[in-house]
Amino acid sequence: MSSNIPPSPSSKRQRIMIITVDESIINQIEKSNNVSLLEQIVLPSEGNNNKISNQQSTVQSSEKKNKPKSGSLICVVCGSSANSYNFGAITCESCKAFFRRNARKEFTTLHCNGKGDCKITLETRRDCSACRLARCFDSGMQCDRIVTVEQKAEKQRRIDENRKLALNSNSKMNEQECQLSASIFSDDLLTSVDTNVLLTDFNDLLPSQLQRTLLNSEDLECIEAVSHSYQKRIEFAALDGLPWDPSMHTTTFVQILNSHSVAIMRLLSFFKQIPEFNQLNIDDKVILVKYNLITILGINCALSYNTETDKIIEADSDVPWNTQFFQVLHGYNMCMQSKKIFASFFHIVKYDRKIMELTLIILILTKSSAITGDYDESIGNDTMSVYRIQNYYTELLWKYMETMHGYEKAVDLFSKLMVHVISWQTLQEEMRKNIVRALSPEDISELLPIMKTVLRIS
Repeated sequence: MSSNIPPSPSSKRQRIMIITVDESIINQIEKSNNVSLLEQIVLPSEGNNNKISNQQSTVQSSEKKNKPKSGSLICVVCGSSANSYNFGAITCESCKAFFRRNARKEFTTLHCNGKGDCKITLETRRDCSACRLARCFDSGMQCDRIVTVEQKAEKQRRIDENRKLALNSNSKMNEQECQLSASIFSDDLLTSVDTNVLLTDFNDLLPSQLQRTLLNSEDLECIEAVSHSYQKRIEFAALDGLPWDPSMHTTTFVQILNSHSVAIMRLLSFFKQIPEFNQLNIDDKVILVKYNLITILGINCALSYNTETDKIIEADSDVPWNTQFFQVLHGYNMCMQSKKIFASFFHIVKYDRKIMELTLIILILTKSSAITGDYDESIGNDTMSVYRIQNYYTELLWKYMETMHGYEKAVDLFSKLMVHVISWQTLQEEMRKNIVRALSPEDISELLPIMKTVLRIS
């Protein structure tokens, strides 16, 4: 899993991508003449710094100004290079500013000299404001997401107050509510992976290099859009059609597996609403879903768990998840490990569910996890865009946690979250293998196609 760690306040800001698994990316960067690869990564290697710097200068000088970078995000309005999510869609800075100025104007104030169907490109976007604004709305931009000066000031005031409360509160009751249970973070959960090195390196890095940056209005807009998309996933998945009736009771092992297709389709509906993910190459999206969704499925349950009923249920009309075969299939020890790690995720959800919603996006973008032992995963169409989008959401998660809960708590939450995720990945891979081994050829023939994909049977 890659992370985008901001530098210390005293140093010049750089974007640093830490790649811990796929060493071929480093070779790809060093050999490539693609400016998009070189611009987005700083390799902390003393021996290669000059070489890479020279490559950057040579390649950048040959690039035309404003030319879209290969592998970068593309503005849905004019097709130029884009960097972020603005007012409900991925756009360039120019179209973002244009929409902010014109979105609330009456259409009668803008006039098209043509037939109302002018082509909007990087070169022609200033020729017709009427068609450009229409293209903005058609592309999903929403004027109700424009933050006024007064709204921005009010949001900033609330952020400052929340951060001050989080940093200065000495209430024992508040500490008990906020502190993640130390008993959950036990050594027996981590026996299958060596996390000592990961934690040592991470904790050594954090105090010196993480920049304390508050969320801006665009960050807040993106986080709220993510939460809104997560809430809408059930409705949108139902409109697309579900492969299984979520109100139907399950009795057999295969029925229980097929019933999980409902939660999977809802998660896919959630990810399809994330513009950056939706713009990825279709083959790459299939691979990311195939290798990551089974891990995400279990973590997602923490967002739907009801402590009063001890049931996992996403919608009122759903039948609760049937877990009758769980312990028989996976054994007592694995079930206990699973419950402890799941409890840690639930504590985070109870503390702040937005943290887990953002984590789901980060995890779907995880490539070539050595934890699972599967090395045949291949994202060859747009590898760097996958890394770049994951880095963006990782940085957004960090900024959100520090802004809302303070620096010390953010370090604690982030490091524990990473370790629990790694432990969960390991455990879920073993469980997947147990399920596959337990399936007979007749069972496999009854499995829904989406379940075969997620279990990596086909």
